[in-house]
Amino acid sequence: MNSTFPTPKTIGFIGLGNMGSAMAAHLCNAGYTVLAWARSASTFQALADIPLVAQPSIEALCAGTRLLALNVTNTADVQSLLFRDGGLAQHAQPGSIIVDFSTIDAAAVADIARQLKSRDIDYIDCPVSGGAAGARAATLSMMAGGDLAAFNRIEPMLKHLGKTIRHVGPSGAGQAIKAANQMALCIQLVGIAEAMNYALEQGAELSVVLELLQAGLPASRVLDWAGPHMVKGFTDPISIEAHLHAKDVRMVADAAKKQGLHLPLLFKTAELLDELVVNGPKSQDTSRVFEVVRKHMRA
Repeated sequence: MNSTFPTPKTIGFIGLGNMGSAMAAHLCNAGYTVLAWARSASTFQALADIPLVAQPSIEALCAGTRLLALNVTNTADVQSLLFRDGGLAQHAQPGSIIVDFSTIDAAAVADIARQLKSRDIDYIDCPVSGGAAGARAATLSMMAGGDLAAFNRIEPMLKHLGKTIRHVGPSGAGQAIKAANQMALCIQLVGIAEAMNYALEQGAELSVVLELLQAGLPASRVLDWAGPHMVKGFTDPISIEAHLHAKDVRMVADAAKKQGLHLPLLFKTAELLDELVVNGPKSQDTSRVFEVVRKHMRA
């Protein structure tokens, strides 16, 4: 790898959804030139207040920088952007670093990194935690796997996007820890939903249940987020979209089954979140799994 980037304050960005657009805006505000590519011109029209430099193709994007970022939905999207004809692997300059903020299958990352390394491209899997609100506030937690020297090169850029930034090990380590994060969060959420429903079934007032749980050992950030939604009947603004948690938990559950791992709490949580997304409102908070748990209490 070359010792310096030719344009260290230029970054190419793909994936301008709610999180990606907020991250790109922070980089613009920090003085970066943000080259961006999207499938549709309407993406840039909707983000006209962000001084992105739209690129006509992935080839053009790669020609302008050796620092590239992805923030897309799933493993298949990442693999397509990287390895399809005309993709990043074909056009990225030797010595480039690709930092991938997407949450994808940890088992796929080692192969992705290996293929890119054979082309003299470093791949840093750097999933983030904190949701769209954390992206807007630049308070994301970032867990990066891959070559340490490559991580050290991009760390100054990452500091404009998050507050907790760690290199956590070799390729795939970032995704493994993000998977553990989503498991712990969502399994705990289902446990809270079950406990709150049980107390409600016994005639307790949910607001009192929440108050006393928060005062005791069950107190947690997950309880502080989800409990008020359950008490108020999901009338508050959405904190985290259910389909995002459902996607991540299902991905981890399917990967665990392929590895022959028995994780019953994870598997049941995936089922409940899948049911929530299929049968609930299109836009809803993950805490609404409370209603799915309630439906099954007397099954």
